[in-house]
Amino acid sequence: MIFLSPGDTFGVLALVFVAITALIMAARRMVLKRVRNLNLLRRVHILASTLAGLFLILHIAYFIGYPFDNGIVLGYISTALALLVWLTGTAFLERFRDSLFFHSTMTLGVVSLVLLHSAVSGVNLPFLLSGGIITAVVITMIVSTTRHVERIG
Repeated sequence: MIFLSPGDTFGVLALVFVAITALIMAARRMVLKRVRNLNLLRRVHILASTLAGLFLILHIAYFIGYPFDNGIVLGYISTALALLVWLTGTAFLERFRDSLFFHSTMTLGVVSLVLLHSAVSGVNLPFLLSGGIITAVVITMIVSTTRHVERIG
């Protein structure tokens, strides 16, 4: 049995809500066929993203301290990238060209950095599970990027 401190729990919840938002958007067409309400889908996405940000802030607040190690540095880098994801999501809502491509690609980057942070910290997820998830994320990034490049060409 794995015991998680409140800070670890906040981090896992942040990751879960990021994953929910990513999965909703990855399966957007399929979800829209069933739900048939784009505004509802956007609201759920924004709510899940907001909860991810809240739990991320709580995670950082719980663990903030010195000295920094590799796991902590990866955590802060993934947080900075998450802020960029938030900005590109806002840019998409403002209808800036190609912002959705950057938003989705950076989201995959955030998830992989968070999993690396977790694996290096050695607390939240077993290393082999993190490695498998990171491999799946990298494959997804390659497939997604390939599809975007094919659309351009």
